[in-house]
Amino acid sequence: MTDTAPVDLVLSSTPAAGVRLLCLNRPEKRNALSQPLIRSLLSALSNASADDHIFSIILTGNGPFFCAGADLNDIATLDEAGARASRYLEDLCKGFAAVKKPIIAAVNGPALGGGFEIALMSDFIVSAEPAYFVLPETKIGLIPGAGGTQRLTAAVGKYRAMRSILLAERMTAEEAMAASLVASVVNPDNLTQRCLEMASNFTAANRQTIEFAKQAICRADDLGRDDGFERDLYYTAFGTDEKKRGVDDFLTARRKKA
Repeated sequence: MTDTAPVDLVLSSTPAAGVRLLCLNRPEKRNALSQPLIRSLLSALSNASADDHIFSIILTGNGPFFCAGADLNDIATLDEAGARASRYLEDLCKGFAAVKKPIIAAVNGPALGGGFEIALMSDFIVSAEPAYFVLPETKIGLIPGAGGTQRLTAAVGKYRAMRSILLAERMTAEEAMAASLVASVVNPDNLTQRCLEMASNFTAANRQTIEFAKQAICRADDLGRDDGFERDLYYTAFGTDEKKRGVDDFLTARRKKA
């Protein structure tokens, strides 16, 4: 199954049952985020999210780069009013946030600026060994604008985030792993396979449970423990077939071991 997005922007395929692979495909521009690419990516994410046969999404880049961030040709002439009117960073954040299914960023190469922020918007980051992460915006008179300041700080702490953002300091894949930002670091040849192994945990049988858990985790930074959002999802899960089947299977297996 493929999306209708132009092939020079986003490629879409199903490398395994229940998995949608999205590939940023502007290798000649280091997969820089042009506005057409962002629109195509958001459309592909929306389509995958609405497809009942898809249970997880893998996002990667074509060529040596994962994503070099915003296409500077698009933003060079923007003033404040033009930047606000473009809405593309706002739409990008909202588009990722609307996806209830797990998104795995398969970072095949350098993730710069907005490319790093896209990885941070994902639910898991699996990185190839040569990849690195950097937010260079302060070097060109900007700051991260797609949630990078908040997400990176939440992930690695204030002082490491200061180094990454104020100093535009590069973070290697191994450093990102040590900071718990990256779930796994692998040989480039094994990147897709490792992501597919992770994606195999998400199936039709646990679709609702995974969606509930992801929603609760994503709201954790915004809500206190007494807010009730997690508790409401917890109670809702009791009404699903997944809960009944999961508990019954567990108790049956335990009785067999007894």
